[in-house]
Amino acid sequence: MDISTQEQSAASGKSSRHNKNDVFLILRKAISEGEFQPGQRLPAERELASKLNVARGTLREGLRDLERAALVERRQGSGTYVTYASETHLPTIIENVRPLELVDARLALEPHMCRKAVLHATDDDFLRVEQVLAGMDQCTDDPAGFSKLDEEFHLLLAELSGNRLMQWMAQSMSVARTHSQWSRVRTITLNPDIIRVYNAQHRDIVDAIKSRDPEAAATAMRQHIFTARESLQNIAEV
Repeated sequence: MDISTQEQSAASGKSSRHNKNDVFLILRKAISEGEFQPGQRLPAERELASKLNVARGTLREGLRDLERAALVERRQGSGTYVTYASETHLPTIIENVRPLELVDARLALEPHMCRKAVLHATDDDFLRVEQVLAGMDQCTDDPAGFSKLDEEFHLLLAELSGNRLMQWMAQSMSVARTHSQWSRVRTITLNPDIIRVYNAQHRDIVDAIKSRDPEAAATAMRQHIFTARESLQNIAEV
């Protein structure tokens, strides 16, 4: 498997610094697409870190997030093994979830996630968020690039919540976006106008978190998700 090619693709998302979310997204895609099989041991950390061009500490953080999302299992002294197709029902649900179901689940989770981020986000965290926002601003005419950074943005907010269960839930729901039905959704809904709207809404969310206003942050996130839901409903009506 040529992970390095995926890493270069992630780098084209306009972010100059790779982080644990990049590791999570790249390896999750490889696992969900079957490039690593259930029960297979991932390459050694040194090899993976080299292929992904990240520090080993960053790689370990990404692997921990994969484990929280029930995609891998890390065995002391043995390595990291793929568990995505284990007997748990979660992967089956994620594979078959409809876009509107996912948006409704996000509506239940992400506003409160933003409230928690108000309490926990640091100045260093905001620097990371600003990098992602800047990347999305450059992707008005690049739906695929925008989608990758949009996913990274929401996963980052989950991380900033300081709640590991919320982070796991966000990561698990994010897995659904790797499946084929989302390619059609992106093709139909992500045009330059809606990307500009989403970018403005992302900025509103971050500004509210920076202002330490939990209800404003939650309201901004609800508005953002309502906009996404309306776009999906328009598809269903076509």
